[in-house]
Amino acid sequence: MWNKRHKTILALGADIKNRFLLTNGGLLHFGPDIGDLSEAENFELFKREVRKAVKDIKPDIIACDLHPNYFSSLFAKECSLQLKAHSLEPIQHHHAHVASVMQEHNLKGPVLGVSFDGTGYGQDGNSWGGEFLLVERHGFKRLAHLKYRMMPGGDKVTREPWRMALSILGKKAVSFMCEVDRKDKQTILFMMAKNINSPLTSSAGRLFDAAAALLGVCVYASYEAEGPIKLEAMCDKKVEGYYKFSVFKKGSNLVIDTDEMFSGMLKDLKKGKNKRLIATRFHNSMAEIVVGMVKKLSRSFGIKDIALSGGVFQNNFLKNKVVAGINDSGMKVFTNIQTPVNDLNISLGQYYVSCCSGKS
Repeated sequence: MWNKRHKTILALGADIKNRFLLTNGGLLHFGPDIGDLSEAENFELFKREVRKAVKDIKPDIIACDLHPNYFSSLFAKECSLQLKAHSLEPIQHHHAHVASVMQEHNLKGPVLGVSFDGTGYGQDGNSWGGEFLLVERHGFKRLAHLKYRMMPGGDKVTREPWRMALSILGKKAVSFMCEVDRKDKQTILFMMAKNINSPLTSSAGRLFDAAAALLGVCVYASYEAEGPIKLEAMCDKKVEGYYKFSVFKKGSNLVIDTDEMFSGMLKDLKKGKNKRLIATRFHNSMAEIVVGMVKKLSRSFGIKDIALSGGVFQNNFLKNKVVAGINDSGMKVFTNIQTPVNDLNISLGQYYVSCCSGKS
């Protein structure tokens, strides 16, 4: 039987902030930071670099993102056929995020993984990004997630975050975000009512977009994560308190509903409260969600090792609050230290999962 301990793995990473990885004789070799593969020049560079890397090293396994239409996933299929790889292994995005932390810290599992980011293709076909996972060496289980929200216009919400504020608050938010034409707001409400081009997401990143738009910090984004970055800059460590949220069970998962949280923010805006206070309490609320859910799941499953990963944890105000809250509860927090917390760690996580998978 073929022994996976001696395998050579090519892990192709994700499409945004791409960086692939190739193993040889137990050594890990990262490719260059390539950027967004949807840009033709970057995709051509990606293909050239991968082909150069595998010229003398033939991978037994090719790992890629679960998203079937990612440029990296489509190229993985092509490489698998051309190189006659032993197997092609699509790996769920947030599983890979958590697995990258496990690889860096040599964790055998099980761990509770919290993966908060902008997007990643989920097993149900929806966009994930606010995930609480139980991760073991041979797989993962989704335990809890943020409530699904519509993304009216799909990926356009990242450039026009006001759409996410409307998605969450509906008509209540129409009188806010005055930079947006009222007719455009009505169009978005109509799209959601008729479910026109409004895919679902559980993304934590989209909640930060919505909060930034609601506060008028970033109604239209001119660069990636502009809203979340500006929102974090408003935070005041002296501000205490957080907005309420609720948790309900749906099937085998716990779902965190932030409707009440955003309604609380809207009420404070109407009262004329300081926007720095509102921004800080939003962050406090997100931290409370993570810490509260981790405590609950840790008790339920008896797991004390917690792994944090995903681009949302580039927000140091949030991350520091979360780490402090979890550590104070007697658990141990691990996060990326050798690789960035964003999608640049995906290939490392894909490598870990491929090493541990039961396929042969």
